[in-house]
Amino acid sequence: MKKKSLKIKSVCTAAAVLLSVTTAFICHGAMSVYAEEQQREMSKAGDVVLYNSPNPNPETFNVPTQVYGINGDFFIVDAYNQQILYTDSYYNEPAKWNLMADKLYRPHAIASDGTIYMVVDTDNNRVVTYAKNETGFQVVETFENVGIRPHYVEYDAATKQFYVWSSMTGTMYIYKRNTSGLGVTLKKTAYIKSLDGSYTRSFTIDGNNIYFPSMGKNAIYVVNKSSFKVKNIYSVSSELGGMVQIRHEQNYYYLVTSSDASGDQSKATIVRSKSLAGFVEGGYEDIREKFEELDGVPYYISHLGDGHYYTPVIVGQTSPYICRFDIVDDEITNVINLKYY
Repeated sequence: MKKKSLKIKSVCTAAAVLLSVTTAFICHGAMSVYAEEQQREMSKAGDVVLYNSPNPNPETFNVPTQVYGINGDFFIVDAYNQQILYTDSYYNEPAKWNLMADKLYRPHAIASDGTIYMVVDTDNNRVVTYAKNETGFQVVETFENVGIRPHYVEYDAATKQFYVWSSMTGTMYIYKRNTSGLGVTLKKTAYIKSLDGSYTRSFTIDGNNIYFPSMGKNAIYVVNKSSFKVKNIYSVSSELGGMVQIRHEQNYYYLVTSSDASGDQSKATIVRSKSLAGFVEGGYEDIREKFEELDGVPYYISHLGDGHYYTPVIVGQTSPYICRFDIVDDEITNVINLKYY
């Protein structure tokens, strides 16, 4: 197994601590809205970020939640810098990534069908779509009131639909691109009552199933993709309680967790099991040691068109960075930690 760390350039500031905000806040339903940040300008239809616009926060990523790639571009959702960046090479340090989208509030994920780029504007409770024009990335549409904290989006090529998950209301919003033009239409909402009010940060479409690793329920829910009826519920060890994402790759299910059930981020890890029932105490394999120098909290894992897997490491002893790796015959190999310091 080949492992190496690529140390690219020093940065001046350490990684931001999750949720470290000192301003006063106002309670609003099931979430807290910070008074100072209520005044933020939000992106609107017609806004354009010009190609080659520099990263306005060049020193370091700030809680990067997802690495995504399509059409030769690599994107990083730079959540706590309130922006999304792109580059033609993930080896580039943050200062050399370009701005793709701004005027967002802690976005967490992006997905594309190759033409439309859909972003979950998480703490604005919105979805924003973008398309490329002759000058840059232009906002096509905004969709307001998409549940509470829409946290993840996935484009499903089988149905040609975008799936958007509201992490606090148990609701999936399903959009489809119109037959002409760049607009999308909300085709359906699907409600999972048992996940309403239970923080669930992502989902994974796997054939006819969708997997939901729910922090709030300390369990993995399996639902039918068409009916959204719950098929199975699998309890999870409290050591894995801070679940971020589950993926089915080759012969294993991989579960990413940012903490244990009590919120201890020193327990952040990646584990795997050959069955969804295996994520109970003593039933899974902790594979963190296979990721040499993985010193922080991994987040969403993406399998991109170049064949590699990527996860951003959002908080650690170093500034946030990207971990790239391969899975070959169920072995983690070719691990590269792109540490920009």
